[in-house]
Amino acid sequence: MDTVGDYVVGGREIGPVVTGFSERASEMSGWLTLGVPADAYSSGVMAFYNGLGMIPADLLAWAGIAKRLRKYSEIVRAVTLPTFFATRLRDDTGLVKAVSSLVLIVFEGGYVGAQIVAAGTLLRVLTGIEMWVGIVAGGVIVVGYTMLGGYFAVAWSDYFQGAIILAAFAVLPIIAYTTWGLPFGELAAMDNGASLTSVTGGATGWAALFGIISYAAIGLGVPGNPHIMVRFMGIDRVENVRTAAVVAQLFMFVAYVGAALVGLYALVQFGDLANTDNAMPMVTLELLPGALAGVVLAAALAAMMSSADSQLLVATSAVVEDVYHGFLNEQATEEQLVRYSRYVTLAIGFASIGFAYVARETPIYTLVLDYAWGGLGASLGPLLIAALWWKRVTVAGAVASMVTGTTTMILWTQWTTILGEATIEGLHPALSGLLTVYGLLPAFVLSALVLVVVSLATTPPDREALAEDFDVMRQPLSAVVEDDYATDGGTPEPKAVTELDNVRGHVADSDYWDEQ
Repeated sequence: MDTVGDYVVGGREIGPVVTGFSERASEMSGWLTLGVPADAYSSGVMAFYNGLGMIPADLLAWAGIAKRLRKYSEIVRAVTLPTFFATRLRDDTGLVKAVSSLVLIVFEGGYVGAQIVAAGTLLRVLTGIEMWVGIVAGGVIVVGYTMLGGYFAVAWSDYFQGAIILAAFAVLPIIAYTTWGLPFGELAAMDNGASLTSVTGGATGWAALFGIISYAAIGLGVPGNPHIMVRFMGIDRVENVRTAAVVAQLFMFVAYVGAALVGLYALVQFGDLANTDNAMPMVTLELLPGALAGVVLAAALAAMMSSADSQLLVATSAVVEDVYHGFLNEQATEEQLVRYSRYVTLAIGFASIGFAYVARETPIYTLVLDYAWGGLGASLGPLLIAALWWKRVTVAGAVASMVTGTTTMILWTQWTTILGEATIEGLHPALSGLLTVYGLLPAFVLSALVLVVVSLATTPPDREALAEDFDVMRQPLSAVVEDDYATDGGTPEPKAVTELDNVRGHVADSDYWDEQ
């Protein structure tokens, strides 16, 4: 790897099948392998709703974001979302890049910690070791190969690990069925069987409505999570986006259904578990012989590592490319940036291990959704969509949106602590449901509203520059430039990228941009 672009987006040379697997494996993580089965163990068939928002949201992201982001990020040679935001908004103040970088460092670092907690939980079940030992072991492995390999290592490891986890969740429910039969009859016979087999979890009225909405709202996090978006930036050709999208959707459907079924089988077969996160490993150990169980549980561990390394890489790029290169040393060489990227990966990785130790008792499902996925989705999602599709967005609107999304998401997770559970239960059912709905929904909506209102209230961007930007995103590159230069997928000069014309001479007129 010669450039930071190679380190962060693999030099934009990752094929569609690897990209599709990598995009899904990086997002699904310990939340899918341990969290979704645990949710099914706790809530019953409602756990199938975990895919209710995620599948259409991811499909829309591939259809409406992938090509535009891939084109524009290449033409301005941006390899991180903060650089993309600053370039697209022509922010000479550096405020957009600074705020978005801070958001990434905090939430992606927390995300890495959540995956390490999941890895530690699984290792504790498998070996009986202390939780802190599992956390340290998992963290060191993730930090090591991310630091040495960058995006190439991450994408290819995600591919192989994704294939394993896909096979695991496809095969394990089949083996469970041949051994135990379908779980639904036994679920219905349990003391709380009516709620476990109800599509509303036994809830009615407003509670049922907001319960389903909470599951659907999970999908709102897709456009704001950079470890997913960087897959769009790193794919080799725009024409391959469609193939990668198909791979990703097939992966997602099989994995979500399989994970929920595993959780239901755990509930039927094992009854009360001290830790619901143990549902998936318990089913695996019960059904399979030792060697095969090891392969399946290795798949779970692999999915956790695949997410952690992706998120660690995004946090690293925010520090090195967007903070160090963007503010502290604009003349840094590619060799320096790659070297510092490895140092920062090491530092953030060990900080995440510390966070994982502190948060080790928090359920994986909650830890990921409330403190990582939701924060990124609410703070960056509306801005990314607007930057790609709305010409009127301004720097002030972008900053206000990110701040609003972050603070709202944090606040919404604390209503029970602030008001008390008894107080919330005593409110009107509609208000009680709103306060307990998944916080990403109100945070995303408020972030989007603030973005629109503040942007409309502030000075509009230059129309000529906007027309140029949107022409780039809408057309193949061959319709925009005529020069025939090679691109190395590297980073732009920090100031030059604020004017598109200044970098056109360094951009390839290649078949990357053929959309047929």
